[in-house]
Amino acid sequence: MNKLQTFTPSPARPAPENTVGPAVWLKNNLFSTPLDTVATLLLGYILLTILPGVIDWLFLSANWTGDSQDACVNDGACWVFVSAWSQQFFYGSYPTDELWRVNLSIAMLVVIIAASYQFEKGVREKIIIPLFLLLPVISIAILDGSYLGLERVSTDLWGGFSLNVLLAAASIIVAFPLGFIWALGRRSHMPFARSISIILIEFFRGVPVLALFFMGSVMLPLFFPEGTSVDKLVRVWIVLILFMAGYMAEVFRGGFNAIPQGQYEAADSLGLSYWQKTVLIILPQVIKVSMPNILATFVMLFKNTTFLLIIGIFEMLSTTQTALSNSRWLGGHAEEGYIFVAVVFWTVCFSMSMIATNIERKLNTDHQ
Repeated sequence: MNKLQTFTPSPARPAPENTVGPAVWLKNNLFSTPLDTVATLLLGYILLTILPGVIDWLFLSANWTGDSQDACVNDGACWVFVSAWSQQFFYGSYPTDELWRVNLSIAMLVVIIAASYQFEKGVREKIIIPLFLLLPVISIAILDGSYLGLERVSTDLWGGFSLNVLLAAASIIVAFPLGFIWALGRRSHMPFARSISIILIEFFRGVPVLALFFMGSVMLPLFFPEGTSVDKLVRVWIVLILFMAGYMAEVFRGGFNAIPQGQYEAADSLGLSYWQKTVLIILPQVIKVSMPNILATFVMLFKNTTFLLIIGIFEMLSTTQTALSNSRWLGGHAEEGYIFVAVVFWTVCFSMSMIATNIERKLNTDHQ
């Protein structure tokens, strides 16, 4: 008989290296290889060389209080310029006593966006979506005033950052369903509908937005009957809607192509009509798949509203340039003005990104 073998335990192994903590993070992300170490040290040197002066100019030596250029006595940034022109930056030349209308319009937009997160799907479809579609009409009526028995405020006085926000929101709200219809038309088996959709999509995607603005402000009135006058801001809004719809149509087309054919066949097997299949089955999946591209298109349109300065509409960037040319502020405050505009636009675009990320998380149905 074989002798029973005696169990001999393996020798104890050393404790594993620490895999968490700041030191490990720095090693793995900044000093993992010699090349990473050199790049980290070089970037650190550049930041240490530049940042102290930038921080000093932006904050420590900056001028914060006052109401005129004479208050800018320090060597740092003159934020007095931004403070003195803050109302024009945000509201343009809209009458001070009527600013509540602008605030109300923006508040309605924020409330409707927030409500879309709080209510159930059925409430969103029956209430929130119709309110979204009605918001541009309601906002125009409030801002103009004449339709509601209020004092009329000409669109020549509308401006500032509020105009950027409201014009972009109104364009997105109208262009979203229009782009979806164009995408359906491009996929249609009817030659006429497909040809018209392709022509519209390729035209508004292929022509620079500045050329479209000039066409809308100069050439479009030539096609109206004699004696017909359409406000320049309305014409620009129409151009933005069509421009946005062209890009959204291609975003939706990519989403349609990403949906498996089995989804269409399953909807057909249930006996759903074309519109039931498209709206109830396909559209939610298209939005889920296309959300990153939808956000990118929204951000692009929002930033493109700054091009309105070319045709004399006083949005935020145009107002900043007007302020810089004012005879009372000829001290060279372009850096402060453009930094302020950049920070405001970045804040809004980042907020849009966070909203889109939240929507993606809610739409995520993957099983982990």
